[in-house]
Amino acid sequence: QLVNPPPLERLMATSASSSAVRGTASGVLAVQPVAAKEWPEQHPISPDPVTVEAGGVTRLASPDGRVLGPMTPAVHQRFGGIATFCRLPTLQELQAARPARRAQLRLRVLGARGLANQLTDEEKIHAVGRAGNLELCSAVADLATAGGGAFELRWEGGEEWTFEVGEQDGHFELELLTGGGTGASSSLGALRLGLWALPIGAWARRREQLLASGGGGHCGELDFEVRLDRVIEEHFVDIAVLGVPFDSGCSFRPGARFGPESIRSNSRLIRPYLIAAQQRPLIERQVVDAGDVACTPFGIDKAMGQILEACRAKLKVARRLVLMGGDHTLSYPAIKAVSEKFGPVVLIHFDSHLDTFPPMYDQDVWHGSPFRKCWEEGLLAKDGSTHVGIRASTYSPQDFHDSDAMGIATLTADDVHQRGVEACLEVVRKRYERSGGAPVYLSIDIDVLDPSVAPGTGTPEFGGLLAHQLLHFIRGLEGLPIVGADVVEVAPTYDHAGITAMAAANVMVEQMALINRCMDADGFG
Repeated sequence: QLVNPPPLERLMATSASSSAVRGTASGVLAVQPVAAKEWPEQHPISPDPVTVEAGGVTRLASPDGRVLGPMTPAVHQRFGGIATFCRLPTLQELQAARPARRAQLRLRVLGARGLANQLTDEEKIHAVGRAGNLELCSAVADLATAGGGAFELRWEGGEEWTFEVGEQDGHFELELLTGGGTGASSSLGALRLGLWALPIGAWARRREQLLASGGGGHCGELDFEVRLDRVIEEHFVDIAVLGVPFDSGCSFRPGARFGPESIRSNSRLIRPYLIAAQQRPLIERQVVDAGDVACTPFGIDKAMGQILEACRAKLKVARRLVLMGGDHTLSYPAIKAVSEKFGPVVLIHFDSHLDTFPPMYDQDVWHGSPFRKCWEEGLLAKDGSTHVGIRASTYSPQDFHDSDAMGIATLTADDVHQRGVEACLEVVRKRYERSGGAPVYLSIDIDVLDPSVAPGTGTPEFGGLLAHQLLHFIRGLEGLPIVGADVVEVAPTYDHAGITAMAAANVMVEQMALINRCMDADGFG
């Protein structure tokens, strides 16, 4: 304890004129001066974002208009909207803002009525559809007399046509022909409809009038069903943020299903420019909030399938995927989807638990086993993966032997505290080199942090990493080819003042900064 502490100038003078002295006879602690960080003369200059109006919302955007970024805060961040992560545009919003360049047209011709031509029961009548560069012909229709000299046609079996159309294709045609189908010389009538006026993404039943060939007026009506589906351009998104509100795999305190909602709410204060990373990942890349997976809380296996399909769908439009949970079970289907696209991954896993445990209560898929499942299914690289932050207690020493056998080494929280972040980073990087350049999946359980830093989680363990250690560690992974990431186990019920969710939101942005730096040069597209 300092008794009558001297002014700072005296402390500095004392420490500057002495060697590494830890105390004096008078009880005064001498302060060893620390060299200030050598900052660059100035931060790298990148073009300032511009503001644009998109759907009635003012957003930041890249000067070239390629990237639609976060919503600009109105007066202050707390009023800037909290519906999406960091006020980012939604995937649907971005899709709506981009004109459709390709679409898939699907048609089902059902029947025709009111045909007053001189037809006989022996007539063979076909429907022909034309769209884009394709012409398709139906089977022969069933002909029936409706009375009054009119005829009706029916096509049984629900034959469906599919046409690929582009933005230069403005309409489609349907025509009724007698005789030999597309080679027939006799037309009963035809109709033409505009493509881009059709409803998007839903079947619509239509009854349209047929025009007689040669301009002879209406000659009947044609019944059909039509659907136009926009073909989404692959990888028009750089990073998709996906929420997974699932916690049915947890073994202790539930509540992580509310994590995505809390993380979004507590991301509102994050600003575009990251000081340590010296970049604007949310504007330099097209990042979108892809919403939440609609996964059931009533069956783990079914939920895993739903999460897997959602991840696959998002990876068709996004180059990289960052998930927010939800309990750690979600990492299993997420890594499965990522490995299907990029190949087996090296896992860098921050957690207080190994999560390579065997089944519990005869349930082999739970939040303690995602990486065991990944290993069993060949989703992980044979070597090179690392756990970081493991601590407190576990079920048996065998747990570590099992993890080692899966090619995953372990750095405990004590390793980080005693050896330092830099030494542990060197271990992780050397471990990665053993993989031969595999893609990396970065999974961060928020309980890797000490409960004093992040109390809002289901299985807290004392003695964890502090905030600055985790941030230092994440930033030290720069350059590794990270193709997917998640932050899991945020349970807001046990949180205080949103500090756990706030930590998770900041960690997610740090993950995006890593991805931003590597994604153009890592060779994984």
